[in-house]
Amino acid sequence: MTARRKKESEPTLTSLHLPFDLTVEILCRLSVKHLIRLCCVCKSWNSLIFRDSKFAKKHLRKSTSSHDRHHLILTPTYPYFSPQFFLLHSPISSILNSTSTTIVKQFSYYIREILIERAYGNRASTCDGIVCFKIDNSSAVLCNPFIRKFKILPPLKYPSGEIFYTLVHDRFINNYKIIAVNCTRSSKIEVNVHILGTNHWRRIRDFPDPNLILVSRLGTFVNDSLNWLVYAAAPFVVSLDLEKESYEKLALPVSYQKLALPVFPNISSFMTIGTLKGCLSLVFDKRDKSCDVWIMKEYGNEKSWTKLLTVPHMKECDFYSYTRALYISEDDKVLMEYTKMGIKSLVVYDSINNTFMIPEFQNYISNEMTPEVYVESLISPC
Repeated sequence: MTARRKKESEPTLTSLHLPFDLTVEILCRLSVKHLIRLCCVCKSWNSLIFRDSKFAKKHLRKSTSSHDRHHLILTPTYPYFSPQFFLLHSPISSILNSTSTTIVKQFSYYIREILIERAYGNRASTCDGIVCFKIDNSSAVLCNPFIRKFKILPPLKYPSGEIFYTLVHDRFINNYKIIAVNCTRSSKIEVNVHILGTNHWRRIRDFPDPNLILVSRLGTFVNDSLNWLVYAAAPFVVSLDLEKESYEKLALPVSYQKLALPVFPNISSFMTIGTLKGCLSLVFDKRDKSCDVWIMKEYGNEKSWTKLLTVPHMKECDFYSYTRALYISEDDKVLMEYTKMGIKSLVVYDSINNTFMIPEFQNYISNEMTPEVYVESLISPC
Protein backbone atom coordinates (compact mmCIF):
# COMPACT_ATOMS: atom_id res chain seq x y z
CA MET A 1 0.00 0.00 0.00
CA THR A 2 1.37 3.39 -0.90
CA ALA A 3 1.97 6.16 1.58
CA ARG A 4 -0.84 8.12 -0.07
CA ARG A 5 -3.35 5.31 0.48
CA LYS A 6 -2.26 4.97 4.10
CA LYS A 7 -2.88 8.66 4.61
CA GLU A 8 -6.28 8.45 2.93
CA SER A 9 -7.31 5.43 5.01
CA GLU A 10 -6.23 6.98 8.29
CA PRO A 11 -9.31 7.56 10.50
CA THR A 12 -10.10 11.12 11.39
CA LEU A 13 -12.70 12.83 13.52
CA THR A 14 -14.67 13.56 10.33
CA SER A 15 -14.56 9.98 9.01
CA LEU A 16 -16.11 8.71 12.24
CA HIS A 17 -19.28 10.63 11.31
CA LEU A 18 -19.43 12.34 14.70
CA PRO A 19 -19.63 16.10 15.13
CA PHE A 20 -16.41 17.47 16.58
CA ASP A 21 -18.16 18.87 19.68
CA LEU A 22 -19.74 15.49 20.40
CA THR A 23 -16.39 13.74 20.03
CA VAL A 24 -14.85 16.16 22.53
CA GLU A 25 -17.70 15.53 24.99
CA ILE A 26 -17.19 11.78 24.75
CA LEU A 27 -13.42 11.85 25.09
CA CYS A 28 -13.32 14.28 28.02
CA ARG A 29 -15.36 11.78 30.06
CA LEU A 30 -12.66 9.13 29.79
CA SER A 31 -9.79 8.57 32.19
CA VAL A 32 -6.28 9.71 31.33
CA LYS A 33 -5.23 6.08 31.08
CA HIS A 34 -7.77 5.44 28.32
CA LEU A 35 -7.02 8.72 26.55
CA ILE A 36 -3.33 7.85 26.33
CA ARG A 37 -4.29 4.65 24.55
CA LEU A 38 -6.68 6.47 22.22
CA CYS A 39 -4.14 9.09 21.20
CA CYS A 40 -2.72 6.46 18.84
CA VAL A 41 -5.99 6.18 16.90
CA CYS A 42 -5.24 9.12 14.62
CA LYS A 43 -3.34 12.39 14.46
CA SER A 44 -6.46 14.42 15.16
CA TRP A 45 -7.10 12.63 18.43
CA ASN A 46 -3.44 12.81 19.42
CA SER A 47 -3.45 16.56 18.83
CA LEU A 48 -6.69 17.00 20.76
CA ILE A 49 -5.53 14.97 23.76
CA PHE A 50 -1.97 16.24 24.11
CA ARG A 51 -1.90 19.69 22.48
CA ASP A 52 -5.31 21.27 23.00
CA SER A 53 -5.22 23.26 26.24
CA LYS A 54 -8.98 23.89 26.15
CA PHE A 55 -9.62 20.15 26.00
CA ALA A 56 -7.18 19.56 28.88
CA LYS A 57 -9.02 22.11 31.03
CA LYS A 58 -12.42 20.67 30.12
CA HIS A 59 -11.16 17.20 31.04
CA LEU A 60 -9.79 18.58 34.32
CA ARG A 61 -13.20 20.01 35.25
CA LYS A 62 -14.74 16.58 34.68
CA SER A 63 -12.00 14.92 36.73
CA THR A 64 -12.34 17.35 39.62
CA SER A 65 -16.07 16.65 39.94
CA SER A 66 -15.68 12.86 39.65
CA HIS A 67 -14.80 10.76 42.69
CA ASP A 68 -13.36 8.09 40.38
CA ARG A 69 -10.66 10.48 39.13
CA HIS A 70 -9.23 11.20 42.58
CA HIS A 71 -6.23 9.09 43.54
CA LEU A 72 -3.64 8.90 46.28
CA ILE A 73 -0.05 9.67 45.47
CA LEU A 74 2.52 8.54 48.02
CA THR A 75 5.76 10.51 48.25
CA PRO A 76 8.71 9.25 50.28
CA THR A 77 9.08 10.92 53.66
CA TYR A 78 12.84 10.41 53.33
CA PRO A 79 13.52 10.33 49.55
CA TYR A 80 17.30 10.41 49.94
CA PHE A 81 17.12 6.80 51.12
CA SER A 82 14.19 5.69 48.97
CA PRO A 83 13.59 7.82 45.84
CA GLN A 84 10.44 5.93 44.84
CA PHE A 85 7.06 7.51 44.30
CA PHE A 86 3.84 5.51 44.21
CA LEU A 87 0.56 6.28 42.54
CA LEU A 88 -2.42 4.21 43.58
CA HIS A 89 -4.04 3.01 40.38
CA SER A 90 -7.41 2.53 42.06
CA PRO A 91 -9.35 5.72 42.83
CA ILE A 92 -9.83 6.86 46.41
CA SER A 93 -13.48 5.83 46.18
CA SER A 94 -12.37 2.19 45.93
CA ILE A 95 -9.98 2.61 48.87
CA LEU A 96 -12.89 3.78 50.98
CA ASN A 97 -14.89 0.65 50.13
CA SER A 98 -12.30 -2.10 49.82
CA THR A 99 -9.20 -3.15 51.71
CA SER A 100 -7.37 -4.20 48.53
CA THR A 101 -5.99 -1.57 46.14
CA THR A 102 -3.63 -1.78 43.19
CA ILE A 103 -0.32 0.02 43.53
CA VAL A 104 1.45 1.41 40.50
CA LYS A 105 5.04 2.66 40.72
CA GLN A 106 5.34 5.90 38.83
CA PHE A 107 8.07 8.21 37.57
CA SER A 108 10.81 6.95 39.92
CA TYR A 109 13.05 6.54 36.88
CA TYR A 110 13.90 10.24 36.71
CA ILE A 111 13.32 11.09 40.36
CA ARG A 112 16.46 9.13 41.19
CA GLU A 113 18.52 11.46 38.99
CA ILE A 114 17.42 14.76 40.49
CA LEU A 115 17.19 13.99 44.19
CA ILE A 116 20.77 14.85 44.99
CA GLU A 117 21.18 16.68 48.28
CA ARG A 118 17.94 16.10 50.06
CA ALA A 119 18.38 14.01 53.19
CA TYR A 120 15.06 14.94 54.76
CA GLY A 121 11.47 14.91 53.58
CA ASN A 122 8.43 17.13 53.39
CA ARG A 123 4.99 16.82 51.88
CA ALA A 124 4.47 17.26 48.18
CA SER A 125 2.02 19.87 46.91
CA THR A 126 -0.57 18.97 44.26
CA CYS A 127 -2.76 21.11 42.02
CA ASP A 128 -4.75 20.13 38.91
CA GLY A 129 -2.87 16.87 38.46
CA ILE A 130 0.58 18.44 38.82
CA VAL A 131 2.79 17.48 41.75
CA CYS A 132 5.37 19.87 43.20
CA PHE A 133 8.11 18.67 45.51
CA LYS A 134 11.41 20.00 46.73
CA ILE A 135 14.67 18.79 45.20
CA ASP A 136 16.93 20.64 47.61
CA ASN A 137 16.57 23.80 49.62
CA SER A 138 16.75 26.14 46.61
CA SER A 139 14.83 24.31 43.90
CA ALA A 140 11.73 22.23 43.19
CA VAL A 141 10.32 20.10 40.39
CA LEU A 142 6.85 19.90 38.88
CA CYS A 143 5.58 16.68 37.32
CA ASN A 144 2.41 15.04 36.05
CA PRO A 145 2.89 11.31 36.71
CA PHE A 146 -0.01 10.22 34.48
CA ILE A 147 1.44 11.75 31.32
CA ARG A 148 5.06 11.49 32.56
CA LYS A 149 6.00 15.12 32.02
CA PHE A 150 8.21 17.08 34.42
CA LYS A 151 9.92 20.43 34.73
CA ILE A 152 12.67 21.56 37.10
CA LEU A 153 12.08 25.10 38.35
CA PRO A 154 14.81 27.76 38.31
CA PRO A 155 16.66 27.89 41.63
CA LEU A 156 15.71 30.37 44.29
CA LYS A 157 18.78 32.53 44.84
CA TYR A 158 20.35 33.08 48.24
CA PRO A 159 18.04 31.02 50.47
CA SER A 160 18.86 31.77 54.09
CA GLY A 161 16.68 29.19 55.81
CA GLU A 162 14.43 26.21 55.21
CA ILE A 163 12.10 26.64 52.21
CA PHE A 164 8.73 25.04 51.45
CA TYR A 165 7.08 25.12 48.02
CA THR A 166 3.32 25.14 47.32
CA LEU A 167 1.79 24.93 43.84
CA VAL A 168 -1.42 26.90 43.11
CA HIS A 169 -3.48 27.99 40.11
CA ASP A 170 -4.05 31.72 39.85
CA ARG A 171 -7.25 32.18 37.86
CA PHE A 172 -6.67 35.93 37.64
CA ILE A 173 -3.73 35.37 35.28
CA ASN A 174 -4.83 31.87 34.17
CA ASN A 175 -1.48 30.35 35.09
CA TYR A 176 0.23 28.37 37.81
CA LYS A 177 2.30 29.86 40.59
CA ILE A 178 4.72 28.32 43.03
CA ILE A 179 4.79 30.03 46.42
CA ALA A 180 8.06 29.56 48.31
CA VAL A 181 7.99 30.24 52.04
CA ASN A 182 11.43 30.80 53.52
CA CYS A 183 11.77 30.42 57.29
CA THR A 184 14.93 32.48 57.69
CA ARG A 185 17.50 32.20 60.47
CA SER A 186 16.54 35.71 61.57
CA SER A 187 12.99 34.43 62.34
CA LYS A 188 11.44 36.31 59.41
CA ILE A 189 9.15 34.39 57.09
CA GLU A 190 9.95 35.52 53.56
CA VAL A 191 7.73 34.72 50.57
CA ASN A 192 8.76 34.42 46.91
CA VAL A 193 6.57 33.73 43.87
CA HIS A 194 7.43 31.97 40.61
CA ILE A 195 5.04 32.08 37.64
CA LEU A 196 5.20 28.98 35.46
CA GLY A 197 6.82 29.77 32.12
CA THR A 198 9.14 32.46 33.48
CA ASN A 199 12.74 31.99 34.61
CA HIS A 200 12.82 34.05 37.79
CA TRP A 201 11.37 34.40 41.29
CA ARG A 202 9.77 37.55 42.65
CA ARG A 203 9.87 38.60 46.30
CA ILE A 204 6.57 39.74 47.82
CA ARG A 205 5.68 40.98 51.29
CA ASP A 206 6.90 38.91 54.24
CA PHE A 207 4.51 37.32 56.69
CA PRO A 208 2.87 40.08 58.75
CA ASP A 209 4.41 39.06 62.10
CA PRO A 210 8.06 37.91 62.35
CA ASN A 211 7.32 36.12 65.63
CA LEU A 212 4.90 33.61 64.10
CA ILE A 213 5.61 29.90 64.34
CA LEU A 214 4.74 28.17 61.08
CA VAL A 215 2.78 25.02 61.99
CA SER A 216 1.69 23.96 58.49
CA ARG A 217 4.75 24.27 56.29
CA LEU A 218 2.84 23.83 53.04
CA GLY A 219 0.04 26.23 52.27
CA THR A 220 -3.55 25.07 51.76
CA PHE A 221 -5.11 26.46 48.58
CA VAL A 222 -8.77 27.47 48.97
CA ASN A 223 -10.88 30.16 47.31
CA ASP A 224 -8.03 31.95 45.48
CA SER A 225 -6.05 32.16 48.72
CA LEU A 226 -3.18 30.24 50.25
CA ASN A 227 -3.52 29.45 53.94
CA TRP A 228 -1.07 28.47 56.67
CA LEU A 229 -1.74 27.41 60.24
CA VAL A 230 0.49 29.52 62.48
CA TYR A 231 1.05 30.03 66.18
CA ALA A 232 1.77 33.12 68.23
CA ALA A 233 0.05 33.41 71.61
CA ALA A 234 -2.61 31.09 70.15
CA PRO A 235 -3.13 29.27 66.85
CA PHE A 236 -4.81 30.94 63.85
CA VAL A 237 -4.68 30.94 60.05
CA VAL A 238 -2.70 33.37 57.90
CA SER A 239 -4.27 33.77 54.45
CA LEU A 240 -2.48 35.13 51.36
CA ASP A 241 -4.77 36.61 48.70
CA LEU A 242 -3.24 35.65 45.34
CA GLU A 243 -4.68 38.61 43.44
CA LYS A 244 -3.87 41.36 45.94
CA GLU A 245 -0.82 39.64 47.45
CA SER A 246 -2.02 40.78 50.86
CA TYR A 247 -2.39 38.87 54.12
CA GLU A 248 -5.40 38.33 56.35
CA LYS A 249 -5.87 36.66 59.72
CA LEU A 250 -8.57 33.99 60.04
CA ALA A 251 -9.65 32.81 63.47
CA LEU A 252 -10.19 29.15 64.31
CA PRO A 253 -13.38 27.84 65.94
CA VAL A 254 -13.96 29.63 69.24
CA SER A 255 -13.04 26.64 71.41
CA TYR A 256 -9.51 26.54 69.93
CA GLN A 257 -8.65 30.23 69.97
CA LYS A 258 -6.91 30.23 73.36
CA LEU A 259 -4.80 27.08 73.28
CA ALA A 260 -1.57 27.58 75.20
CA LEU A 261 1.75 26.63 73.61
CA PRO A 262 3.19 24.87 76.72
CA VAL A 263 0.31 22.38 76.55
CA PHE A 264 0.98 21.67 72.87
CA PRO A 265 4.75 21.75 72.26
CA ASN A 266 4.33 19.86 68.97
CA ILE A 267 1.07 21.32 67.77
CA SER A 268 1.30 19.80 64.26
CA SER A 269 0.76 16.38 65.86
CA PHE A 270 -2.64 17.55 67.09
CA MET A 271 -3.87 20.28 64.75
CA THR A 272 -3.64 20.70 60.95
CA ILE A 273 -5.56 22.46 58.19
CA GLY A 274 -6.46 21.14 54.74
CA THR A 275 -9.41 20.95 52.33
CA LEU A 276 -12.55 18.85 52.49
CA LYS A 277 -15.60 19.23 50.25
CA GLY A 278 -13.96 22.27 48.65
CA CYS A 279 -13.75 24.07 52.01
CA LEU A 280 -10.94 24.98 54.36
CA SER A 281 -10.82 22.21 56.96
CA LEU A 282 -9.36 21.81 60.42
CA VAL A 283 -8.39 18.59 62.20
CA PHE A 284 -7.90 18.75 65.95
CA ASP A 285 -7.01 15.67 67.96
CA LYS A 286 -8.17 16.39 71.48
CA ARG A 287 -6.05 13.59 72.99
CA ASP A 288 -9.09 12.44 74.96
CA LYS A 289 -10.05 9.46 72.78
CA SER A 290 -11.43 11.48 69.85
CA CYS A 291 -10.63 13.93 67.06
CA ASP A 292 -12.80 16.71 65.67
CA VAL A 293 -12.98 17.54 61.95
CA TRP A 294 -14.24 21.03 61.03
CA ILE A 295 -14.89 22.89 57.77
CA MET A 296 -15.31 26.61 57.10
CA LYS A 297 -18.47 26.53 54.98
CA GLU A 298 -18.14 30.14 53.86
CA TYR A 299 -14.51 31.02 53.30
CA GLY A 300 -13.44 34.09 55.28
CA ASN A 301 -16.48 33.96 57.55
CA GLU A 302 -15.13 32.79 60.91
CA LYS A 303 -18.67 32.17 62.18
CA SER A 304 -19.21 29.54 59.49
CA TRP A 305 -16.87 26.98 61.11
CA THR A 306 -18.94 23.78 61.37
CA LYS A 307 -18.00 20.52 63.02
CA LEU A 308 -18.26 17.88 60.30
CA LEU A 309 -17.70 14.80 62.43
CA THR A 310 -15.87 13.39 65.44
CA VAL A 311 -13.55 10.44 64.86
CA PRO A 312 -12.93 8.19 67.88
CA HIS A 313 -9.44 6.91 68.56
CA MET A 314 -8.66 3.41 67.41
CA LYS A 315 -8.11 0.83 70.11
CA GLU A 316 -4.50 0.10 69.27
CA CYS A 317 -1.79 0.20 71.88
CA ASP A 318 0.59 2.07 69.57
CA PHE A 319 -1.97 4.62 68.30
CA TYR A 320 -0.86 8.20 68.97
CA SER A 321 -3.05 10.75 67.19
CA TYR A 322 -4.85 11.69 63.98
CA THR A 323 -2.96 14.24 61.92
CA ARG A 324 -4.99 14.87 58.73
CA ALA A 325 -8.34 14.21 57.07
CA LEU A 326 -7.45 13.58 53.42
CA TYR A 327 -10.78 12.81 51.77
CA ILE A 328 -14.44 12.32 52.60
CA SER A 329 -17.02 10.50 50.49
CA GLU A 330 -20.65 11.33 49.88
CA ASP A 331 -21.64 8.60 52.36
CA ASP A 332 -19.40 10.13 55.07
CA LYS A 333 -16.49 7.70 54.92
CA VAL A 334 -13.35 9.65 55.71
CA LEU A 335 -9.75 8.77 54.92
CA MET A 336 -7.66 9.75 57.95
CA GLU A 337 -3.91 9.95 58.42
CA TYR A 338 -2.70 8.96 61.87
CA THR A 339 0.59 8.24 63.61
CA LYS A 340 1.61 5.11 65.46
CA MET A 341 5.07 4.67 66.94
CA GLY A 342 6.11 7.81 65.05
CA ILE A 343 5.11 6.39 61.64
CA LYS A 344 2.29 7.76 59.47
CA SER A 345 -0.48 5.38 58.41
CA LEU A 346 -3.94 5.56 56.84
CA VAL A 347 -7.32 4.36 58.03
CA VAL A 348 -10.86 4.66 56.65
CA TYR A 349 -13.47 5.63 59.23
CA ASP A 350 -17.14 4.94 58.47
CA SER A 351 -18.95 7.56 60.55
CA ILE A 352 -22.39 6.04 59.91
CA ASN A 353 -21.50 2.54 61.13
CA ASN A 354 -18.70 3.67 63.46
CA THR A 355 -16.20 1.19 61.98
CA PHE A 356 -12.55 1.32 60.90
CA MET A 357 -10.79 -0.26 57.93
CA ILE A 358 -7.03 -0.36 57.34
CA PRO A 359 -6.16 -0.33 53.59
CA GLU A 360 -4.03 -3.38 52.75
CA PHE A 361 -1.72 -1.63 50.28
CA GLN A 362 0.27 -0.21 53.21
CA ASN A 363 1.58 -3.71 53.96
CA TYR A 364 3.47 -3.77 50.65
CA ILE A 365 5.36 -0.49 51.10
CA SER A 366 8.48 -0.88 53.22
CA ASN A 367 9.42 2.78 53.54
CA GLU A 368 7.49 5.58 55.21
CA MET A 369 5.33 7.47 52.72
CA THR A 370 3.39 10.72 52.90
CA PRO A 371 0.00 10.59 51.12
CA GLU A 372 -1.61 13.38 49.11
CA VAL A 373 -4.87 13.51 47.16
CA TYR A 374 -4.21 13.73 43.45
CA VAL A 375 -6.63 14.48 40.59
CA GLU A 376 -5.68 12.86 37.28
CA SER A 377 -5.32 15.33 34.43
CA LEU A 378 -3.72 16.08 31.06
CA ILE A 379 -2.25 19.37 32.28
CA SER A 380 1.46 19.53 31.47
CA PRO A 381 3.94 21.31 33.76
CA CYS A 382 6.07 22.12 30.71
